[in-house]
Amino acid sequence: MAVFNPSGWAGYREIRVRETAGVRRENEIADFAFSMEKAQEFRIARITPSGLEEIPSQFCGGRAAFPATLSPDETAVFRLYYGNLSAKPAKYPSTIVHKKGDKGPQHRIIENSHYKIETLPKSGQIWHMWNKLGTNTSWHHFEWNENVGRGGDPCHWAPNCWVGFPERITNGYELLDGEECDFIDWNYVFGWDDPETEVIEGPLFVEIRRKGVVWPHPEHSRPEIKRDKIPRLHAEVVYRFFGNSPCIYEASRLTTLEDMNVFFIRNCQYVFLDHVFSHMIIMPEKEGIFPSDEPEAAVVALMGRMNNKPYDWIEHSLSNILPPKLAWYSYFNSENRDGFACYQITDKSTNIHSGKPVHQNHANLLTEVKDWSMYTCRSYSYTNQRFNPENAVFLPKGELYEDENMIMVYRHEDLAKTEALLKEQDLRIKNPLKAELIP
Repeated sequence: MAVFNPSGWAGYREIRVRETAGVRRENEIADFAFSMEKAQEFRIARITPSGLEEIPSQFCGGRAAFPATLSPDETAVFRLYYGNLSAKPAKYPSTIVHKKGDKGPQHRIIENSHYKIETLPKSGQIWHMWNKLGTNTSWHHFEWNENVGRGGDPCHWAPNCWVGFPERITNGYELLDGEECDFIDWNYVFGWDDPETEVIEGPLFVEIRRKGVVWPHPEHSRPEIKRDKIPRLHAEVVYRFFGNSPCIYEASRLTTLEDMNVFFIRNCQYVFLDHVFSHMIIMPEKEGIFPSDEPEAAVVALMGRMNNKPYDWIEHSLSNILPPKLAWYSYFNSENRDGFACYQITDKSTNIHSGKPVHQNHANLLTEVKDWSMYTCRSYSYTNQRFNPENAVFLPKGELYEDENMIMVYRHEDLAKTEALLKEQDLRIKNPLKAELIP
């Protein structure tokens, strides 16, 4: 922290920051909305026994963010200084690296002390991930030989939607395993071709916003089948990468632009090679249980022994035994210590025109596919009989599907420590620091 000199500043507003989860916060990000009459430079400072100390901060779009250290249940007061006409833009050391790659317009490398991320060259979806506190080797999905030159396949597939077209059916209902479906268009955001993008860079975080129409993805659609050039889906995806944090914020909004029949909409889906992780931990959503109940995490072995799935010769899925909603889930590798977790923050669907949404059901899916991958996703409007067109769900124009998630990379030590880490992180994520300007 640098000493702050208040001379030359017209005044300050006080910011109240409250710790709300009963845990110690060490340089966690607090953010708040504010407005001033005109654009100007700002500084955030805190009174300490040795005087005023300047706090590194990041301002953008009527919001301010800064790191705060608080004891459990502590409330602290910071100051927002304004009105120094001679002040030059602050220069704070950054704890996160963001640079453009050379493989395409959306190819980026984002890195901090915990992880390294590489995005798909055309779409900008998270492509490869490295846990720098673990093996520091790439977590990625199988990259088909015919697809590597076009960017491969990402860890983060969603949001996506399977749109059904019964009038296209040419092969009846007797589909074989692995056979492509003529009557489905696979609309995936990782098929975007350089979507509209906004990037916010600063010393505390890098935020990347992408949006656009989601067209059928050619790698998962039969090219000989005529595709309708009608915009049916619009998506917006947000990534926020923090410095000095193992977490990545991810959010998506998927809007229906036309009436359509769909087999499902998926807003949260991560896919990895099946040998990357050996175990999964799932925590059921607390909503719906009795006040005296406390949900317990369940540990699921994904392999009979390391680098060998329990049933190496077949596909299998744990979808039917998972709760319809999870508070969080995590993967870890018991030998190399790699760990990944996904926490759900917001999950909702609305009809932006009128009334309630047509469909609100959910399914959590975990599937291992032979010689291919392991994927976990959360779905709306999902049917296990997805290849039967009569099971498609009608969605009207104007429905909005939104979600927010926090994903985290970590080092797995042993099961007890990992469970404690995951539960505490859930507490922190669901109870962020509360910051507000004092009237």
